[in-house]
Amino acid sequence: MLNGPETFAGRKLGVLVSDGADASVVEQLLAEVEEEEAQVEFVAPKVGGFLTSDGAKMVADQKLGGGPSVLYDAVAVVVSDDGARRLADQPAARDFVADAFAHCKFIGYVAAATPLLEAAGVAARIDDGFVPLDTDGAAQLLERCRDLRFWERELLVPVMQ
Repeated sequence: MLNGPETFAGRKLGVLVSDGADASVVEQLLAEVEEEEAQVEFVAPKVGGFLTSDGAKMVADQKLGGGPSVLYDAVAVVVSDDGARRLADQPAARDFVADAFAHCKFIGYVAAATPLLEAAGVAARIDDGFVPLDTDGAAQLLERCRDLRFWERELLVPVMQ
């Protein structure tokens, strides 16, 4: 049954990427999403896609600013050191991360994403809804995504009055 409880099947992972994104992390995410019978979309700064760390050209499904995190059931941030610094200066990238946090989504991330997480105001608030991806964390992220949201975070997010 698609979109049933305790499964991520039929749901969508949005992956914010930059040129130089770790190829092994990208490959692991693709494999785990396929295994889970879910979908993945890459959100890149340019319509033309992005280059992974091994030089492979990948197609972007969305351009940053046109693919906000609200479109996805969970997100991942797979960026290079340089990409994270560049994205930290872009409001759409900061919003992608901050909105995912505010909506209690599971967030996978690589260590290189730290400057972007800091700029989005979430680096100091990393909780159990964040999953490090640098050391084979893709499987853990997709397993966690079966819970659909990290509801414990809801109490930490200020309510707009």
